[in-house]
Amino acid sequence: MLKETLPKVKISLDSQRFHRKPEKWEVAIISNRIASLPTEVTMQEFAKAVVTPNGRSFAPAVFRDGIRKNAFWLSQQVFALDIDEGLSIADAVKRCEQYHIMPNFIYTTFRSTPDHEKFRMVFLVNEEVHDIRVRELIQRSLMTLFPEADVQTKDASRLLFGGKELVYEAYDNVISVPDLLNAVILHIKAGSNPSRDMERYCRIVGIDLINGYPNYKLIDDDDEITPEDNLFISMTKKRTNPIIFNRERPKISHGSYMIKFSKENTEEYHRKLGSKEEGELLKDYCFQIDKVKEGFAQIRDFPFEKLEENCKLYRESMHGDYWLYHNEMFGVMTNLLRVKGGKTRIEQILNSRPEYAQKKIEWKVMINQIQKSNYAPSRCDSYCPFADECEHALNMIEQGKLFRGRIQVTQKPNFQPLSEAERKLKQYFHEALNSEENGVFVIKAPTGIGKTQLYVNAAQTHTFTIALPTHRLKEEVSERLNRLGCKHVKVPQLPDLDIEFTEKIERLYNNGAYKAVNAFLKKMARQNEEIRNYLEELENVHKARNKVILTTHQRSLFTKEDANGTLVIDEDIIPSLLPVSKMSVLDFTLVCSKFMQNEENRAAILTIQNMVLNAPTDLVQERAAYLLPNANEVEKIIVEDNAIKSDILGFLNCSYFVKTKGPNGNEFIYFIQRHQLPKKKVIILSATISETIAKMMFGPEVKYRDVGLTESKGEIVQIPIKSFSRYAIKENEELLNLAKKLIDIYNPNSTIITYKGFMEQDKATPTFGNTEGIDSLKGQNITVLGTPHVNPIAYLLYSAALGYKLGLNDSKMEYQQVQRNGFRFFFNTYENNEILQEIQFYLVESQLIQAIGRARTLREDAKVLVLSNLPVQGARFIHLSQRDIQNLLHS
Repeated sequence: MLKETLPKVKISLDSQRFHRKPEKWEVAIISNRIASLPTEVTMQEFAKAVVTPNGRSFAPAVFRDGIRKNAFWLSQQVFALDIDEGLSIADAVKRCEQYHIMPNFIYTTFRSTPDHEKFRMVFLVNEEVHDIRVRELIQRSLMTLFPEADVQTKDASRLLFGGKELVYEAYDNVISVPDLLNAVILHIKAGSNPSRDMERYCRIVGIDLINGYPNYKLIDDDDEITPEDNLFISMTKKRTNPIIFNRERPKISHGSYMIKFSKENTEEYHRKLGSKEEGELLKDYCFQIDKVKEGFAQIRDFPFEKLEENCKLYRESMHGDYWLYHNEMFGVMTNLLRVKGGKTRIEQILNSRPEYAQKKIEWKVMINQIQKSNYAPSRCDSYCPFADECEHALNMIEQGKLFRGRIQVTQKPNFQPLSEAERKLKQYFHEALNSEENGVFVIKAPTGIGKTQLYVNAAQTHTFTIALPTHRLKEEVSERLNRLGCKHVKVPQLPDLDIEFTEKIERLYNNGAYKAVNAFLKKMARQNEEIRNYLEELENVHKARNKVILTTHQRSLFTKEDANGTLVIDEDIIPSLLPVSKMSVLDFTLVCSKFMQNEENRAAILTIQNMVLNAPTDLVQERAAYLLPNANEVEKIIVEDNAIKSDILGFLNCSYFVKTKGPNGNEFIYFIQRHQLPKKKVIILSATISETIAKMMFGPEVKYRDVGLTESKGEIVQIPIKSFSRYAIKENEELLNLAKKLIDIYNPNSTIITYKGFMEQDKATPTFGNTEGIDSLKGQNITVLGTPHVNPIAYLLYSAALGYKLGLNDSKMEYQQVQRNGFRFFFNTYENNEILQEIQFYLVESQLIQAIGRARTLREDAKVLVLSNLPVQGARFIHLSQRDIQNLLHS
């Protein structure tokens, strides 16, 4: 390995050279100054500094205030053993190989001879240790493996002298705390009284016992560990000076870990040792430790054949085609021992190659240790040499079996810098704006990227119409245009009216009687100035020429007088193009009975009425186009009868409908209409429309561009253990309690976006279905609670309106495994129809993405917690077990 590639470590290295062991008076001088000489060197530089012709003394640790005492110990990454008796250098290296704990270098002392080898072994740890308890654990563990070592080297402030020559050099050798603990366990288990010796070791190093083993566990960097007293947690992402050497096959598999130290074992205790006499320091204090018993749960009915199909490492290991390194065997064992029948498979692996025979005792100890210590299954990417070659799951178990409430990442998402995404968005928008072609252009871009500012800036040099989801957003865009001095007109919002007039207008709108609304408003305008101004503003919009026009989604579909040749639509307009409405069958029969009083319409109305009354329930029906009575007469009946609350006119103009029966026996008709976009160039800027949906809606000729996934400043965290659907929460009150506890732990004091009326919320807080464009939560921590499923009838009607005929079994839904957006997960969806699946995911994802987007994590340092089983791209997943859930519910 090249010198320049070696990492540097901190040590206290003296400046004076020696070719012999220093005299006592010289030691005193070195001792007084060495703590003031911290330095950073590579291990190769360090090794050459301590042997002749340099022979410099050193302390493996660094200290504060220049004082070499335990109380002033700061950190340590280098550890040393001083061996004068009972062990040769060759035997020492052989023992290291046996336990997979290799030194970085070994050098002989000044008093070493060929007949009596005296030497020091220097080890490099893969992390800088700042907790003196961990420092003591490492040093004592090395001395447990090498009882021949001088007991004085256990002192945190120990001074060590230089020596003659280097007799072993391997500067890329590092050790880890988990590997060291595993080695100690293997060493103790090979003794005559392992139970006694294991307890004595744990009492000396101050670690609690679990099932007779040291209480430590390997964890993932993504795990959320609840802090406890004396629980030490080492996360790789939080370490200082982490050392990882790139190899074709990594020798060290263990990353993050946690250790449960005993209650007595505190940092304060070790620092106070510096005030004690040297004789007392040499005595081993035995801590009082807790002894815990914990069961080892196993998974039943595991599909090993599926694992063999999906996992190359398992397949080749079982057949003896691949020789497993120590850490790879450990990783395989932590997974297979978790499933019933897995131990038998391990035995088959051990019998698959003759080379394993010499290590069978070691493997047996490892099996026992994994089970007793209750190790979690190792992650594929922490040990598997084929991890980059396959679409692997979290671990080997999930590679064979996907569990409910878990998300498997089958394809790592590729996130681009925000600046690149902004460049693409600008390019795609101006290409569409300047294109000479008409037609539909769909540009998908993440929320908060700057879509609004993009078309506002373009409005200074181009004339087009802008359609927004709500009047509120329309007013915000109008303010931006005013600030830029850009002249424009905007569709007015109906002013507030007295309650009786408001209710009448709402009823007429709900009934689809739009002409009646216009007539009513014109009548009111004679006495109401606000209404008169409203109608005048509306007329000004109709007359506008060569001006930017601001309108709403709904109005843009029905305004024929708009003279602009381009329509820019902000956010998804498909729900407005395919509105799903509901009509009471009772209201419909009432209108039919009145309409049939006219002899001329009786035959047609009777046919329509029979079509509705005789329609089978829960099946999509096409409304016969030729059965269309006089709309003006129908509207007149609806206007005159205040008891009619349903959209009768909408039904008479619908494409498809479904009849359903309510819980009280009342029958309803759900129906869908299909509106068309204006015949002009249309540019849709959306965060949610997929290419599949765009082509289904606008035809294969649609021009579709996707900006792509973008790096965020904020964070999205998702816990997919439950769907938290509206129905599930209503049926099980415990789910809401669970959600509240998860929020308290993972995103306390956050604003909650969920279903309307489900939690105590501020009236200004948006709910599912009402989140588009809301900017009031920008930069705030929010929690999105729930999977916003839509009534399944809507999926069926969407499918029919988009031209896809359904078979009898197409509408069957079940909880099943799904692969989508680079994830594999369980979801309640359609079993036999990919089109229905696509429509369902589009509608649910749209609401989920819009809700998440309110925090504007793209540019804001905010946190969004998502409690839903539909995976979100860019989220960090926290997987909880059923035991975790039960503990939370009963805590």
